[in-house]
Amino acid sequence: MSGPSKISYYVGFATLPNQVHRKTVKKGFTFTLMVAGESGLGKSTLINSLFLTDLYKDRKVLNAEGTRIRAA
Repeated sequence: MSGPSKISYYVGFATLPNQVHRKTVKKGFTFTLMVAGESGLGKSTLINSLFLTDLYKDRKVLNAEGTRIRAA
């Protein structure tokens, strides 16, 4: 029988963040993000820029009279 095998990597508390990161990337995750502010300040633009997408493509907006208009 051969001697004890050597571990080529460190096992301990210091590696927990890396382990959690690897596990999270593999499994995926969900989160909730709330952005608050007055109308027209760029909240949707911020979210679209962060995620490189247009989250509200078919969004409809009400004008001052309450009539629906299509958002640009």
